[in-house]
Amino acid sequence: MTLTVLGRALVRRWLFVVAGLVVGLLAAGAVVLFSPKAYDSTASVYVSATDSAANASNAYQGTLFSQQKVKTYTEILTSERVLTPVVQQFGLASVADLADQVSVASDSESTLLRITVRDDDPQRAADLANAVTTRFIGVVGQLERPRVPGAPAPVSVDVVDQAQPSSDPVSPKVTLDLVVGAVLGLLVGIAAAVVRSAADTSMRTSEELAAAAGAGVLGPLPTDRALREGAAPAAVPSGPFGEAVRRIRTNLLFADVDQPPALLTITSSESGEGKTTLVIALAAAFAPTSRVVVVEGDLRRPTIAARLGLVAESGLTDVLGRRVDLAHATQNWGPGVDVLVAGTLPHNPSELLSSAAMADLLTTLRARYDVVLVDAPPLGPVADAAILASGCDGAVLLCRSGATPRAKVTAAVEALSAVGARLHGAVLTMTAAPRGSYDAYGPHPSSGQPAAAQLSRSRTGPETTPTSRAPESPAVGMPRYGAEATRNTFVPPSASVPRTMNVVPGRRRGEG
Repeated sequence: MTLTVLGRALVRRWLFVVAGLVVGLLAAGAVVLFSPKAYDSTASVYVSATDSAANASNAYQGTLFSQQKVKTYTEILTSERVLTPVVQQFGLASVADLADQVSVASDSESTLLRITVRDDDPQRAADLANAVTTRFIGVVGQLERPRVPGAPAPVSVDVVDQAQPSSDPVSPKVTLDLVVGAVLGLLVGIAAAVVRSAADTSMRTSEELAAAAGAGVLGPLPTDRALREGAAPAAVPSGPFGEAVRRIRTNLLFADVDQPPALLTITSSESGEGKTTLVIALAAAFAPTSRVVVVEGDLRRPTIAARLGLVAESGLTDVLGRRVDLAHATQNWGPGVDVLVAGTLPHNPSELLSSAAMADLLTTLRARYDVVLVDAPPLGPVADAAILASGCDGAVLLCRSGATPRAKVTAAVEALSAVGARLHGAVLTMTAAPRGSYDAYGPHPSSGQPAAAQLSRSRTGPETTPTSRAPESPAVGMPRYGAEATRNTFVPPSASVPRTMNVVPGRRRGEG
């Protein structure tokens, strides 16, 4: 794994790293809080050889002799002969327990012994250390008795420092424990982030999606908070979401310059990836310059009627069953956009979608509209989307960022390829919104005019009075009927959009 891959894994899974750090600190804090405190108390003794001859040679030999004795005394200090009386004096559990509390240290070239006792009570630690030292000196005096009565002992042991109670515990060590806990937590968090990233095959970037789909990416589609609750996109989508929709629309037009797709199936590999939202938003984006119809091809879980406030009882299935004609089943959803909802739910959706009646209906819709957008079910669970894509100019495949695995994207592409459907591109949905605002790009501040006024005057000429201006385009979410619909419907001025401009150059508006 390269440093670049590791860095990406840590950035994507930063919560794992933070969680590891927090858990490590909490664990260390628990150890510090609940561990019993321990105190050390140390006494030191000096071991020396006794020699009446005071010359340099004998002094040197005596020092070497003392150093050799120190090594032996280190073992004697923790022996039963030394510790048993101390255990009896203080009423301790056993010699082994006291031996675990006692530690002896000395430098290699020194004859000084340091006797340390660790206990949870600082005063008792000092008392035990002094008691062990006293008993040790007595045992050495017994072992080092001179052979000649009245002669001095060859080795003497003298106390240098008495053990004193300590006010600072040696355990737990708060700073050290917290640092160790933080480091271990970070290591565990980093390991978890790397392992999770290695096991995660979901699509997160346009490059990954393009490689998995084998087709170009039409663009990312950021998450819009308002659309999370199932609301319909506005007639003129704005902000990062609206700009992304317009970019996808433009890229679709250039997917095939000679024969741009006019009959499109919008599908995905799984449910919940934003197909219906994109279909509605694309319809609103195409509407100013084209006649658009939205066909709800999901006959198993239809949602368009509920989201747009349309009548759900009559729709596609009723037209295919010849119970209702197309003109009566189609409902208007604002200027330039008609919608054909699913209608009565059938028991055989795949058979209906693959019927000759469906093929004839698509041909009729192609002749009547400039753009036909088919909202299809996911490719993974059922074959309906592949059937619809085979009867259209092609398909657009949606993939939810950070959720759809690579294997499912590949399977969806293979399902389209199996029926000979063309994949015009893929869309990475529910991405993070880009920083900044698209609305910030407008007229130069020195002009002293609002952006809307400059845009209106650049299209329609001199600025009109408020009473002569056309009403703003409303947010579309409910069908309009009768006089109220005529009064509230926004019709762009003739100069605002040239009639020779068509989003889909296959056929201009107004032509038969």
